[in-house]
Amino acid sequence: MAASLEAAEQLDAPAYAVADVVSTALELTGTASQPIQNVLHGTWLGHPLHPALATFPIGTWTMAFALDGSEALGLAPRRQVGEAADLALKAGVVGAVAAAAAGMADWRQVHGRDRRTGFGHAALNSVALGLNIGSIALRHRGRRGLGQIASGAGWLAVMAGAYLGGHLVYRRRVGVDQADRSPEPRGFQPVLPVAELREDRPYRVELWDEAARAMVGVVLVRHQGRVHAMGSRCSHMGGPLDEGWVQNGGLVCPWHGSRYCLASGQVLDGPSTAPQPRYDVRIRNHHVEIRHVPEPGDEALTPQDIAAGHAEAEAGAEARPGSRKADEVLFEHHQLLRRLFETVEAMDAHDPERRDMMRLLAGELEIHEHVEDVIFYPAVRPVSEDVPVAHAEHQQLADMLALALRLGPSSPEFEQQLRALHKAVDHHASSEERSMFKEAQRLGEARLRELGGQIEQMLEHERESRARSAFRALKIRLLEKG
Repeated sequence: MAASLEAAEQLDAPAYAVADVVSTALELTGTASQPIQNVLHGTWLGHPLHPALATFPIGTWTMAFALDGSEALGLAPRRQVGEAADLALKAGVVGAVAAAAAGMADWRQVHGRDRRTGFGHAALNSVALGLNIGSIALRHRGRRGLGQIASGAGWLAVMAGAYLGGHLVYRRRVGVDQADRSPEPRGFQPVLPVAELREDRPYRVELWDEAARAMVGVVLVRHQGRVHAMGSRCSHMGGPLDEGWVQNGGLVCPWHGSRYCLASGQVLDGPSTAPQPRYDVRIRNHHVEIRHVPEPGDEALTPQDIAAGHAEAEAGAEARPGSRKADEVLFEHHQLLRRLFETVEAMDAHDPERRDMMRLLAGELEIHEHVEDVIFYPAVRPVSEDVPVAHAEHQQLADMLALALRLGPSSPEFEQQLRALHKAVDHHASSEERSMFKEAQRLGEARLRELGGQIEQMLEHERESRARSAFRALKIRLLEKG
């Protein structure tokens, strides 16, 4: 359905006609036009208002649909259920009108295939609104059965409209923050001679992001003698802010008119709802130097963070005599897992001991993940950004292992799943060895040996503890039966 709408060029003329009517209505409000649009876009909220409002009519009309079904099947007292369904329909109508106003404000800012899809989305929701209003009228006239059919059809229409709305957001990224939020540069970096900047004329510079393997655009603006810097890619639809202009202390996007405060990057005027990435600026040796300002919750490490993490790790760290470093112990366990995979893969498919060897591999893999989650990852978090990815890979390995255990060890499906699991484990281990283990060296040798001692102690406990062994065995048996 979405693909057909995107290709339907015949929708362009009516869609633009509707958009012109909406634009004219806004223009007639005069100076109130921009504040009204800011409210409808959700600029004040920090994210688009339309999706939040749309949940209300979807929820209430779904409730009415369920209540009507209960009434028809005689599952609840007819009068009470009927009154509740009628109230839910009326509340949904009010919510749908508000959601439509916000959605229309957003829709007039998109074009091409997205405008066509949005037009279909709006049409379906309008049909749903009309059917539900008609349903309310029919119910008041005593034609309850026909009213329930009308609201049921309205519910189907709003579900189809919701599908198109989801397509616009999750596939086409309409309303999604599209700013480049790279953490680079983490420390002050010279980017431009200050003499090249002209008052109120945006200037684009680029920086290399090693992790993303891409250039990061930053726009510099000299305004009233002060240099400001923010991300050059507009958070609304990715427009080039370096091609925009300065107006009332804000930088305006040339595509849709979003205006961002030069000092803070905050949205002053929509349709954008997300602030721009910010950069600290200083002038050194007649050059502009910039540094990315981390956002709340940002896990990107700066040189200062790494230094603080190293100092904290070194303070009070006591190396145990004879203890190996944590990365050495974990690398040894990586090698054990690799050998176990090779052993299972080399065994005859019908060998009865193959299942037992697979259980041993599963147990060691679970031990490894547990040790890293409990000891190693929390310790290296201050000096490595790889921890969230490593946690995600652990979840992936657990899911793949569960599937492998459910398959018979002599089946072709098991062989395929085993090879995939082997590759996934080797990728995870190799990634840690290439990056996280090297970054862990920032903790200092004493701290790494302390962690190594803790890991060896936990490995020994996990293998010798009858309770822990019994727990793993039970979990593996349950997974095999799943």
